[in-house]
Amino acid sequence: MSHICFVCTANICRSPMAEGIFKHRILQSGRSDLTASSMGIRGLDGEPASENAQIVCQEHGIDISDHRSQTITGEGLQEADLVLCMEKGHRKFMQTFFPWHRDRIYLLSAWPGKEGWKSTIKDPIGAPIKAYRVIFDLMAKHIDRIWEEL
Repeated sequence: MSHICFVCTANICRSPMAEGIFKHRILQSGRSDLTASSMGIRGLDGEPASENAQIVCQEHGIDISDHRSQTITGEGLQEADLVLCMEKGHRKFMQTFFPWHRDRIYLLSAWPGKEGWKSTIKDPIGAPIKAYRVIFDLMAKHIDRIWEEL
């Protein structure tokens, strides 16, 4: 079984949406060999996904209302076979503080072997819902692109 962990800053916008998209793809496909989670690099625990993140996911039939933010811990990463970050800064943070996972940490937009692609998935926090829709669509495109690799 492979476990994918999505990482962003506070684990209230991008990574919960990516986790929701990925879990939705798992349900649609009927695959039982994949699981997913999400965490943030900043110390924000127990917060729900942002309202706009929940709304945009719901527009696509994905319910992330039960999500609660988690700060990254070494223990939390133990089950992750692949860690997909939203920004280069997240990846650098992860590789610095969790060097034993270095070979499992990539950018969502650049895995596998797509480093030339635009690598940052911008944080929509505080932006209008339109920005969340753009980010959702971008992450869904990347998740669909890598789906066959998994």
